[in-house]
Amino acid sequence: MNILYSLFLNFVQLILPIVGLFNPRIKRFIIYRKKIFNEIDYTFQSSKNNIWFHAASLGEYELAVPLILELKKKKNCKIILTFFSESGFKLKNRIKEVDQYLYLPIDTKSNAKKFIEKINPSISIFIKSEIWPNFLTLLKKKKIPTYLINGRFTDNDWYFSKINYFFGKHLKSFEKIFVQDNNSEKVLEKHGINNVINSGSTKVDRSIIQLSLDNTISKIEEIIKNKIVFVCGSTWAEDEAFIFKFLNETKKDDLICLLAPHDVSKSNIQRIEKNISVSFDKYSSDTIHSEIKVLIIDTIGDLKKLYSYADLSYVGGGMGTKGLHNILEACIFMNPVIIGKNYTEFIEAVDLVNLNGVNSISGYVEFIETIESLIESNDLRKEKKQIIEKYINTNKGATNKILKNLKI
Repeated sequence: MNILYSLFLNFVQLILPIVGLFNPRIKRFIIYRKKIFNEIDYTFQSSKNNIWFHAASLGEYELAVPLILELKKKKNCKIILTFFSESGFKLKNRIKEVDQYLYLPIDTKSNAKKFIEKINPSISIFIKSEIWPNFLTLLKKKKIPTYLINGRFTDNDWYFSKINYFFGKHLKSFEKIFVQDNNSEKVLEKHGINNVINSGSTKVDRSIIQLSLDNTISKIEEIIKNKIVFVCGSTWAEDEAFIFKFLNETKKDDLICLLAPHDVSKSNIQRIEKNISVSFDKYSSDTIHSEIKVLIIDTIGDLKKLYSYADLSYVGGGMGTKGLHNILEACIFMNPVIIGKNYTEFIEAVDLVNLNGVNSISGYVEFIETIESLIESNDLRKEKKQIIEKYINTNKGATNKILKNLKI
């Protein structure tokens, strides 16, 4: 199977340039990966304490931030970060914690050998569900301790099927697998994988970091003064169907919505503008009028700070199939949070909904009733805050559990 996998990847590498002639994204995939080996900092080869982190995209990288910060603080190390996806790499300028970021080369044996020789890692850390057989095989052969963090596993995961057993068996290549919950640990043990530690999720630790930062956005402070602030973050069209209807119909004159869609492309912002019939401005505008009902956040990078101003928040992605965004970014500021109906893939959402700390809605009437009850009841908001605060305090500390078990 290993031979077939390697032959397949070599074939893919050969035909990608042809596919790239007709597909701009594939073309960029090829161009970026051609540069990788020339861009690697040559000093890594002589350095003895390089730590390689690999993430599929920016979301997975965020999970590693607490661990990276602790390693930089406590160890004299260099951090190399690789992404597989273009979406993660495009936002590299937001990343300040690493020494170098690169695309992950295609997982051929020759690429794996050349890449590992050049970055010379003392340990390697893969995030969440990244399994690349040739890289993992070589890392194990070279006795470079390799870890998987923030893993979450179910019996239905694709790499546990008979046809994908080749990938699943490489879970045994990890020195340790740090999982988010008890069920993941049981699933792995059921499949004969015992190198497992239930550390919990670093997502909580990542959210806590935000509290120590300056979350001030002076540009909005005048327009939200004496207002009920409703932050809608990382929304998609399915979420916005409810949000638009509510904003266009509400009689609450003291409410302002800070609407931060996931897609800030010009065409999507224009679509949003057409659907809002009340007064609005865009965040990128030179002047923001004080009497607006909606501020459209048409830039990226400020959502975590925006949540600090919220009286209540809606976190998007849960009404459609795109995937719920990180609710802890909003929860960390201890204000009520509403999400859509599709959230079961995210353990913190499941936990907080079950605890009645977060409200999940599936229809418009439920959406309206939830917003109104949260706005009108101080006791209800206080109850939500206490539940969220207890959950965060109970589930923090995954970073330290991981750190104690790394061979550095």
